[in-house]
Amino acid sequence: MKHIYNILWILCPLIFFACQADDELGGGKTGYLRLTVTEDAGTQTRAVPEDYKPEQIAVQIVNEVGTVVEQTEDWKTWDGKQIELQVGTYTIKAASNGFDGKAADFEIPYYTGSKEITIAADSELNETITCTLANVKVTVDFDEALLAKVKSVAATVQSKDEAYSLNFVSTETRSAYFPVTDLMAQITVVTDKGTNTLEQALTDPEGNPAKARDHFILNIREADSNTSKITVSVDPITHEYSYTFNVSTIPTEKANLTAGAWDRLAYLKAENVSTGSGVSSEGIKFQYRVKPAESAQSDEDSAPWTDIETTSTDTKYTAMLTGLTAGTEYEYRLVNGENVAIGNAGTFTTSAADARTALTNGDFEQWCVRKASTALVSNNTTFPCSPEDYDAGNLFWDTSNRGANSMSQVDPTNFTKTLVQSGDSAACLKSTAVFGFFAAASLYTGSFGSAELSGSATINFGRSFTSRPVALKGYYKYEPVNINHVGDNLPSGTVSSGDPDQCSIYIALTKKTYSVTNTNSDTFIDFEGDDNVIAYGELSSGAATSGESYTSFTIPLKYKEEQFGETPTHIIVVCSASKYGDYMTGGEGSTLYVDDFSLVYDGEPEIWVKE
Repeated sequence: MKHIYNILWILCPLIFFACQADDELGGGKTGYLRLTVTEDAGTQTRAVPEDYKPEQIAVQIVNEVGTVVEQTEDWKTWDGKQIELQVGTYTIKAASNGFDGKAADFEIPYYTGSKEITIAADSELNETITCTLANVKVTVDFDEALLAKVKSVAATVQSKDEAYSLNFVSTETRSAYFPVTDLMAQITVVTDKGTNTLEQALTDPEGNPAKARDHFILNIREADSNTSKITVSVDPITHEYSYTFNVSTIPTEKANLTAGAWDRLAYLKAENVSTGSGVSSEGIKFQYRVKPAESAQSDEDSAPWTDIETTSTDTKYTAMLTGLTAGTEYEYRLVNGENVAIGNAGTFTTSAADARTALTNGDFEQWCVRKASTALVSNNTTFPCSPEDYDAGNLFWDTSNRGANSMSQVDPTNFTKTLVQSGDSAACLKSTAVFGFFAAASLYTGSFGSAELSGSATINFGRSFTSRPVALKGYYKYEPVNINHVGDNLPSGTVSSGDPDQCSIYIALTKKTYSVTNTNSDTFIDFEGDDNVIAYGELSSGAATSGESYTSFTIPLKYKEEQFGETPTHIIVVCSASKYGDYMTGGEGSTLYVDDFSLVYDGEPEIWVKE
């Protein structure tokens, strides 16, 4: 039902003469305003909060310069009276007194109205201002048949930003009023066997958020079947929107399922798992199968479900599913030890067969010397690639040699033919100092950017790569010396002068390249926090190796749980003879030998769960 206040303004001509001098000085002709407020016959009597009366309409008369010339907290104090006003234009503002509408509660409608009027000399003006509801009305109707079957039922209506929230219990018959904002309704039914909930945004038929004068009627009913659902009917003329929540009294077991798939495996996760009362939570596990064809008449016509070894932590369950076929749609679900399904089944589709891209020049057999320009001079510089690739601009690996070679050929990163794991060559990285600045020997996938005489250098990390290996393996030999250079920006708690130097080897799969400047820690890669980093792994220890020969290593790639299934665009592999070389810290003379790097594709990837 509409609730509208009508304010009738009667403007009468002045019934006595004004002196000519007043007219000349201030346009002093005046008129009279007689105010009458009437209430629409459809207005209901309603209980209201203490000290607030929605039907008490306050009025302000505001002139053209924004000055309030007349006002009252209750229009009834002007009832039957004339208000003398200067000839001119005014705005009449009317609103429920004592409240600004910026709160949510039961039985607090807020009415406003406004209109511009002009008072002319020797004329009568009749105007009507309609005060209408300025907030959103919500009414909830609970079905008695449903109430008789459940322990409790309630409706919560709140704004999406949670600034306003009201709870309607089953005995609540009053209407509630909200400021104009995006509203959500949640219906909660508690039975002896558990809890069911339904959620719905309250919008108009086109999906637009609630507006002033909208009236949402929430009808809470028992569903005919075990499936909870929501239906909506609309009366656009009166702005009444009726939502019917058909709620099942039999709780549905719940689990939020997600899956990240590769070509041959998938990582499954179930969170917020709830079995409800009377349903066992023992032996919960995943099951899977190829998704049945649409022509299957029943579950019996489809392939049987296969159990998957499942790991549980609190209400979270995970599993790595292997042995899948590329380009195939699968179905998976969570069940308990009695094969009772928990929540609905999910689906995923494996990708086309992944390419198993080899690591370019991972055996470090290809090297060349070219005259490379820096910001200062051109010097012969050693590069980890073939002469043909260098001339074609196809560098997969690069070093910081160009920075160290600014004045002469130093080549902290070079090749050796005397200490190799296999083949003819291996990489030899020896940290040094150039004009007093520490230069950590490095080898990385990417490109050298620039160097300054101040010791600042910029490196671009990452080369194009779309495969998904599970590990990096290779061989290394490390001969450190004690740290004798410590940079000003070295983080506390790392190393100190005199400590044995440490080497570093790590690999990352990313969705972008990174430009890092060693004198600006803000440019350093945040491997854990950056969502563009899909996977990461590093050498477990940077200490010296033992013996005269190489030591083998395998670095597992840990794929981030939240991004499992994403495909990388770049690969970053970095080797450094001084782990903290980015901070210009290390031991002059520390030497790292590396050889025979390769990517591993067989086996299961490790999962990186963020803390």
